[in-house]
Amino acid sequence: MPVWKKIIFVNAIRTRVNQENRTKEDIIKEYVKLTEEEKKEILTEV
Repeated sequence: MPVWKKIIFVNAIRTRVNQENRTKEDIIKEYVKLTEEEKKEILTEV
């Protein structure tokens, strides 16, 4: 995954965690087009 793309997802998930009071694992499940490897990569950065 390109760095720019990962940064966008990390920032989006961090924002949603703060605003929606949900877990990062719960939120990332909604991104169905990401592969499992991409999801793991993003979750390690959040």
